[in-house]
Amino acid sequence: MDADYRPLTLDDYEQANDLESVAFYNRPRPEVLDRMKQFFPPEWTLGAFVDGRLVADVRTIPMARRLNGRATPLGAVGPVVCAAAYRRQGHIGRLLRLALEDMRSRGIALSGLHTPHDALYRRYGWERAEGKRRYVFRAKDLQLRFRGRRGATEAVTADGWQQLEEVYREYAGPRNGPLHRVEPWWRHVVLEDWESKPRDAVLWRSPEGRPEGYVVYGPQPSATDPRRHDLMVRDMVSVSPDAYLGLWEHLATHDIALNLVVELAPDDPFPDLLEDPWRIEFQRGEGAMIRVVDVERALSMRPYAGQRPVSLTMRIVDDAAPWNDGVWLIEAADGRMQAARQEDGEADVELSVNFLAPLFTGHLRAATAAATGMLRVHNPPAVAALAEAFAVTFPPYCNDWY
Repeated sequence: MDADYRPLTLDDYEQANDLESVAFYNRPRPEVLDRMKQFFPPEWTLGAFVDGRLVADVRTIPMARRLNGRATPLGAVGPVVCAAAYRRQGHIGRLLRLALEDMRSRGIALSGLHTPHDALYRRYGWERAEGKRRYVFRAKDLQLRFRGRRGATEAVTADGWQQLEEVYREYAGPRNGPLHRVEPWWRHVVLEDWESKPRDAVLWRSPEGRPEGYVVYGPQPSATDPRRHDLMVRDMVSVSPDAYLGLWEHLATHDIALNLVVELAPDDPFPDLLEDPWRIEFQRGEGAMIRVVDVERALSMRPYAGQRPVSLTMRIVDDAAPWNDGVWLIEAADGRMQAARQEDGEADVELSVNFLAPLFTGHLRAATAAATGMLRVHNPPAVAALAEAFAVTFPPYCNDWY
């Protein structure tokens, strides 16, 4: 079936609101349409039109992601939707390829998305490249082995988002994964839920009055008892041990909820701080799928955290973004990296663009990739050089879902 693929115009927004709402089993809401017009310029969304009707669309929001203490442009992809009658006809694949071309033309080096459909997006180069741990437990079982200094907590409304932003910036600055947030993101993504209902936010201050942590949370239907609610922690950030412990003590007071549900970074030691860690349930959280959109630009913008100069050649296979396909010379030294295209020939290592993403973010170790077939090695010493090239300051973790 012939389709016209193009960016949306303002005249297409009502169709987009209807399509995106129905695709996720919701009803179109006027406030969502108003927000779309206010915050999403038409050129951010590519649509597939059949006989003038919008049947599929893909939106890419330009953002920035922290990596080794520096900002890297990121295209946050979502929603990705197609009307039921037009699925499995190639519309989404075509739109994703066009989105990659568009991101590259705008200088966006990385792309990220959240989805339960890994197999679909792997066809176009995205791969799981961040991790989360989800903990589910009763408030009464949140018994810490020790306490920090007593601080003070205070409620913060959406109008006080800048107080939270101050703490968030201090936390995110040196890390690997957090997004740069702007006011609309704080107000409508962090401090509101999907139905535009406000979440609760609590700021923790040290005895001296310095803001050192916050937690944002709200109720959600319980997965274990639909008649009751769990308390879902949307965002929890601390920049001191006292704030970290104090926020847990605050959450422990919420014993009316059936369960507390908290997602944390993979390296967070939370279970080790409990009197009885066996009382909490551990689940795998949903980290983002990441894609390297432009190999040359992404590597040239990536801060180098290794300890010695390295150089290796890498063959990258990329069917969806042919500008990445081929052999690259990767060099890194003195905090900088660069990639230069080479003539075809045998490279030190070979991999698909999929597995480049988790190496790039630090989610996957080079030795693990080599040992499991994700990385084909032609020159064994290159594995150590690759590990050094993609060293990170922190394991990748993003507080946000997009």
